[in-house]
Amino acid sequence: MQRSSPATIGFRVPINLASALGLSILLVCTAQADVELPAKANISVERHFTTNALGSDLAVSDWYTLLRGALLREWGDKDANVTLGAELQATRHDRMAIEDDRALAFTAQAFRRLRPGLELRGTLAYGLSSDGDHLALGPLTIGRRALKQTFGIQGQLGIDLGNATSLIIEAGDSFEHVGRTRFQHGMLPSIQMDPNRNRLQAGFRLARTIENLTIGTSGSAMVVTVQSLGTPPVAVGFARYGLRGELSWTGTDGSTLGVTAGAELLDAENGLYRRIKPSWQITLRKPLPHDLEVKGTYFARFEDVDTDDPLASWLHRAEMEAAVKIGAKLGLSAGLFWQEKENLLFENKEKGRGIYAEANYQLTETMTAVLRLDASRIFRTVLDTREDTVDVFVGWRASL
Repeated sequence: MQRSSPATIGFRVPINLASALGLSILLVCTAQADVELPAKANISVERHFTTNALGSDLAVSDWYTLLRGALLREWGDKDANVTLGAELQATRHDRMAIEDDRALAFTAQAFRRLRPGLELRGTLAYGLSSDGDHLALGPLTIGRRALKQTFGIQGQLGIDLGNATSLIIEAGDSFEHVGRTRFQHGMLPSIQMDPNRNRLQAGFRLARTIENLTIGTSGSAMVVTVQSLGTPPVAVGFARYGLRGELSWTGTDGSTLGVTAGAELLDAENGLYRRIKPSWQITLRKPLPHDLEVKGTYFARFEDVDTDDPLASWLHRAEMEAAVKIGAKLGLSAGLFWQEKENLLFENKEKGRGIYAEANYQLTETMTAVLRLDASRIFRTVLDTREDTVDVFVGWRASL
């Protein structure tokens, strides 16, 4: 598992007519936008030590370097503008090269105020990532890597209905294309282990503000189609619908309280699963004397992205964080989390909890030094495995 040169992975670019049409519109808008604003960029470099480089119940310690960067450029004014952005993230382990990750993303966004009270926004996105992972075969651990591309298009319409009431309608489509998985040193033939996915979604939000109180309702619908892969399949397509009521309050001191409650329906294909479950989210932010701030979140919902289940998981998660500013340059923060994921088809429960502590010091107007510690423990009931991880890093963040 020592460092070695990663294999070159080829890929195909699928053609998406909607994306091509949207890109043409954005390019036309860019050509018409004659007001150019200064570019914004930020970069961070972090040096980590982790006790669990593989992210599994097999604890192997390692050092790794994490690089992040982003660039944003905007043309136009408040009534019509175009924004182009790019983001880069890469990790490099000292020993466990099989866990190195690389990701690159591009976005193009166009905004137009058609008339007073009517706004239109469109977004195109493309992402390319090479994720390193491992396959455990008894006492043998083999590195594996796959290339994934993501294409997305989204449109949003905002309408001012008067009397401090607004309506937002949005729709979008994204396609994930996953390449064949290649194994370390060609120890196994390359195969496709993860399926391609298409996510078609739409939603709305209706809200009215009365002084410092906002009342609203929102709904969402998403249909996920999945490439048939494996027997039994490694992933299952589904439809997911949600309807929620919202209430948020903002105090004169900057305090905020938000409550969202409703229900979600998850309907898997082939009748594998169909259930309606209550969903909610509570968020709180409270500034306190002496530059101290406390905030927290508690929510429950279906989770279909970060899950080990072929379908999805039901996720409960609570977070709490406290931060304080000491002088003009030093900031301290600490927090904790608790969560429980219940796999819907595997019937496994993943119970996790963790803490973090962070100190950041502003070296200059554009550069900040960061020292952070994260510790977490995850227990999986059916598999009867425990995953303990401690991650410590020092880093520098700069804005240009």
